[in-house]
Amino acid sequence: MEAPARRRARLRAAFIALSTVCSLLFTLSPAAYAEPDPEQSTEAPTDPPVTTDAPPPSPDPTTQAPPPPTEEPPPPPKVRKFAVTVSDVVLGDGYWQGDGSSKLVISVQNLGDIPETITGFYTFPSGTRATGAYGTDGCTSSNGTLSFSCPLGPGKIGHVVVNVDVALDAWRLSGSGNVTAVMENFPQKVRNFSITFSTKPPVPGIELMADPLTLPAQATAHAENATLQVKLRNTGSAKAAGAVEVVTPPGVDVVTFPSACKVKKKLSPERDRCELGDVAAGKDISASFVLSISASARAEVPLTGAVHGYLAPIGRDAVETRADYKISGPPLAGESPLPTEAPASPAAVAVVATTDTGKRQRPTNGLLTSDPLSSLPFVGGIIGLVALVGFLVVFSLRRRLRDDSGAPPAAEQPVTVPAQRTSDEDLLAVQPPRSPIPRSLTLPRLPSGPVAGSGFRKTEE
Repeated sequence: MEAPARRRARLRAAFIALSTVCSLLFTLSPAAYAEPDPEQSTEAPTDPPVTTDAPPPSPDPTTQAPPPPTEEPPPPPKVRKFAVTVSDVVLGDGYWQGDGSSKLVISVQNLGDIPETITGFYTFPSGTRATGAYGTDGCTSSNGTLSFSCPLGPGKIGHVVVNVDVALDAWRLSGSGNVTAVMENFPQKVRNFSITFSTKPPVPGIELMADPLTLPAQATAHAENATLQVKLRNTGSAKAAGAVEVVTPPGVDVVTFPSACKVKKKLSPERDRCELGDVAAGKDISASFVLSISASARAEVPLTGAVHGYLAPIGRDAVETRADYKISGPPLAGESPLPTEAPASPAAVAVVATTDTGKRQRPTNGLLTSDPLSSLPFVGGIIGLVALVGFLVVFSLRRRLRDDSGAPPAAEQPVTVPAQRTSDEDLLAVQPPRSPIPRSLTLPRLPSGPVAGSGFRKTEE
């Protein structure tokens, strides 16, 4: 009766341990602490409590009804405005060594209150061509059509950088390029640029200088006049016939020639020639040209122009040089030029696959569950629970088999006092048979012969 009771006690203990482990696993599971998803909650909304307050008193018919509420004024219309600024194509000392590569930077800005897409295209003067382009800050460019597109948010600035190549004889040519930018249902804007040189051509025997022009701070609605100072110097060993040609940017014209001009010619809308006569060796001639700057050109300052100088000694080929000049002034109100530094080309970023262990998914049952990595403790707990149950079952079966294998002990024979024996053979004859109980559970075997204190005495013969 004791063995079944022990088995039932062990089974109860195993059931209690199993229940405890399951409770701990559920308590430590991340799903037990997950908050319900408010977007996928299936709980029915509760109705608001019904109040049983007394109905409001009826208005007095003698009182005047309140005036109707005043309508709020409509919101102000959205502002739509944009700005565009274009840099010049500047060439340095490398150009005179055969390197005609440079950059044109187009900067656009959305000055409105809503996102806009600003598109445009560009053209180059003679002797210049585009070799590639890239955009930054959301802008894209197409070198095949010489166009660009910039989707920009309110206040954002985008850049388009065009790589250009200038021919080795382009410094002798006149003309300028332009960039046209437009926004949907908005007037287009045209900005001009020039091909400029930071250093003068390395031509011996001639020097040319042109002073920059600075406009006053107060802009006017009509054209403004400014004076351009030019100096041509003969550094050769013989006198030569001198001449200068003034190349003006769009919107700027030569309105007054200096008195030193012997002959005046207008070669093109942007190029005027002044022949100065003979210039002695080591001598120079100064000339002042009055330029008229239109209001549209004033809004685009700074502007860049060029002056070409010529000296033709008797019996020799004419030599030519070039000097650039700049027309600058304070920007108009609300028309500050944008930065035109060439930003670096955006490098391609390799896509690297990463595992975000902190990211949680949104299942359809409304609970937040962790990712596969966070479920490892739960799986480990299940494995440990199965191992514990298997250990308890094996341990119980082992104890049961061990209890069943042992036979019940046989009843001990009653000890009787034998008759008085006359020899040792008689004592051995009356000994009981050996007990079937294992030796480890019985008393040690008594030696043969009379036992001290047993009352038996050996008779003397």
